[in-house]
Amino acid sequence: MTRIETTEFILQWVRRRQGSPADLLRALEQEAGWPGRLMLPAILDDLRARLGLPEAERKFLIYTLNAGAVAQALAEGGDPAQPYQSSMDDLFVRSRRFRRSKKFAAAVEFVARFRDYSAYNNMLVYAQNPLATHFATASHWRKAFGRSIKEEARGMLILAPRTPVLMVYDVADTDGPPLPEQMRVFARTSGRFNPALLDRTVKNCERDQIQVRCLPMGELRGGFATSRAREPGWKMRVSLRADLEEAGAYAVLCHELAHIYLGHVGADRDGWWPFRINVSEAVAEIEAESVAHIVCQRAGLRTRSAEYLSSFVEDSEDLDAISLDLISRVAGRLEEMGRRLLPPRLQSDSAS
Repeated sequence: MTRIETTEFILQWVRRRQGSPADLLRALEQEAGWPGRLMLPAILDDLRARLGLPEAERKFLIYTLNAGAVAQALAEGGDPAQPYQSSMDDLFVRSRRFRRSKKFAAAVEFVARFRDYSAYNNMLVYAQNPLATHFATASHWRKAFGRSIKEEARGMLILAPRTPVLMVYDVADTDGPPLPEQMRVFARTSGRFNPALLDRTVKNCERDQIQVRCLPMGELRGGFATSRAREPGWKMRVSLRADLEEAGAYAVLCHELAHIYLGHVGADRDGWWPFRINVSEAVAEIEAESVAHIVCQRAGLRTRSAEYLSSFVEDSEDLDAISLDLISRVAGRLEEMGRRLLPPRLQSDSAS
């Protein structure tokens, strides 16, 4: 593709998809190959400076496809000469099928099930083997359970902090002693809820200048998120129904915060979350409820999200805008907010 063709492809993607920088990068590589990576930063610089773009598109380029976020996506992509790259590309191409069928709800259930791995890595594993029941690295299987990897085993790629990728294997691809009982029931949840998750999440909302308040509401409403902060010093406001029990309040809070961190509510001048207000209501609700379901189930809280999702997820071209990349990243972000009190932000911090 020429630079002009690549620019037009990016513009059309911005208008129709509004996903994450990683989503754009994968779409561009499929369309233009690796040369598209080289052109992307300069083209985005030109588009941000272009006059006459609709305001929503201009803000998306500034706040979501900002230089730092794009550079991070490019860095995560690795070098084209590395042997694992083609496998990763193929993996992400195959993952697109979950957006346009009832399999999406099954994917969300799978991502929520495995608590020892990040939501993002669970999504990667599901794209490679939807039937996986428990997975770990070869060394973990050997050291923790005395099990070895079968000769014909097919490994699955996940991302790792200090190495480009790790290879993990499903229990069905291992041989060795019987698994302990807790391994056979690891995916079950008791339905118990730790109130500290709610307290820490609310406190971490203050870090991001998101005001959380409880208000009287009708029974058909759980809460809402808005950019209309009524007091100075706040960027966003989340209101929860005052009579919700703690577990219910946490589930609603996760849903509403997901709307904010997925960019559905509007831009953030500091780039702490993306700008994606052009996605449809169906896409916004599917993404937000997917995040809430993943976080809540991994916290041991049962929800009825699968039923909710199935009412939205039908074969529809509009659902191409669903970003599995952002869903898994935001789920990880909310989990971290519930796990510990995060340090104060610096003004130069990007979305994290």
